[in-house]
Order: sequence, then C-alpha cells, then structure tokens
Amino acid sequence: MAETDPYKPESERGRDPGASAGGLGGDPIPLEPSEPEPVRAPPPARARIDSPGLLDDFDEDADLESDPEVDRIVKGIPVQSRPAAPAAAELVGAEPAGEPLSASGAWRLPVGIGGAATIGAAVFAGINGANVAWAHVLNVIYQAGMHTATGLGAVFAAGLLLGRPVGRYDGAAARMFMAVAVFLLVHSVDIPLTAGKLEETLLGGAAYFGALVLSFRLPPRDAAAIGGVHFGIALVAHFGSMLAAVISGAGTTP
Repeated sequence: MAETDPYKPESERGRDPGASAGGLGGDPIPLEPSEPEPVRAPPPARARIDSPGLLDDFDEDADLESDPEVDRIVKGIPVQSRPAAPAAAELVGAEPAGEPLSASGAWRLPVGIGGAATIGAAVFAGINGANVAWAHVLNVIYQAGMHTATGLGAVFAAGLLLGRPVGRYDGAAARMFMAVAVFLLVHSVDIPLTAGKLEETLLGGAAYFGALVLSFRLPPRDAAAIGGVHFGIALVAHFGSMLAAVISGAGTTP
C-alpha cells in the first residue's frame, strides 16, 4: 500500500514511483494505430511547346449533328435483328426462303382474261387453218391446257433457281394460263409478213413475257427465268411430235 505524504503536491500524490521510470504501473500505452499520412499526387507534368494539341486528331468533316441511333428512336424505326447464318447441315435440302413468286391467290380475273384469249385464239386458228378447222380449234384448247401445266412446273423450277417459293399455286396457275392464252391468241393471228409463223411467234413471245411481268408483278430477270424454263420444257414436249412428223414424212411415197 502506497504511503501518502501530506507535504507532497496533489499532482504527485498516489503516483507510482516506477511510472516516471517507464514501469508497468504507469499510464497505458495507446494501441490504436495512428492515421496514415495522405498519399500525395505527383506534380503535374509541365506543358511543352512541341507537344501535340488536343484537337489535332479531330475530323473537321465529322457529322456531329445527327446520330443514327437517335434518328432511329425518333422516327420509330424498329430494330431489325440480323438473322444468324444457317449451319452447313441446314442448307442441304433447304426450301427457298425468299419472297414468293405468286403471293396473291386471286384467280378469277386472270382466268377470265385467259379464257377470253383462248376462245379468240381458237376462232382465229379455225379461220386461218389450212384444213380441218375443228382440229385447229381443239389443238388450241389442248395447247392452252398442256402449256399451263408445264408453265406451273416452270414456275416451281424457276423458284428453286431464284431461291423463292411458289407461294399460292392456284394464283400461279391462273396467271400462267393467262400468259399462255395471250401467246396462243397472237400466234393464231395471220400476219402476212413472211410465209411461216416467225413474226407471230416473236410477237406472241413478247406478249407472253409482258403477261408474266404484269400478272406476277415480277422484275424482268425473274420473269425471264420462268419463261426460259417454260420454253425448255415446251421444246422437250414438242420434240416427240417433231420426230413423229419427220418419220411420217420420210415414210410417204412421193
């Protein structure tokens, strides 16, 4: 027990004698770390006279008044996502995925025009026929039906070449019937320019091509593809009759 000296000052009374000497009885040593010194930023580099300017790389012709993204949002244009490229396995046997060749299924007007043209072609064929008028009339009707069927096959084959599906087969058949009937009408008219049917065939082909472009609403390139395939099919179908005519002519006695 520490002795109390009444003659000591109040500031030294009750103090441990070893406190001044750094003993254990002194004031506790603070354990909290002191605040770290703030990190000082390096001094800014001094500007040099030969250093490049801030606007040296700026394009003076740059359009800063319009932004495509902002214009698209203001005009309300929807974002069109780019379709992913199909895998190689999906391309094998894939069906045409473009716009259809015959998007409309309306058939009454083309069939009406084709029917009227077929009747006119049959009448002109019967009048201008060398003999057996009724056979020429039936031949026109037969040609109209057969070439309409082969024309529908030509539309399908041309769609595969162009990467476009047929669409409405009823509308395609009606429009092809009209084009074939227009050709037969012009071809049956007798134009006295040459002895054969050259001018009638050329004018009929032009009428057929115009009917394809107008009725199917196709660009000339696509209409030419359909007409080319159709002409090839018709030539193959007519090749047998040509051979039969040659054989029958060779077997007759002069």
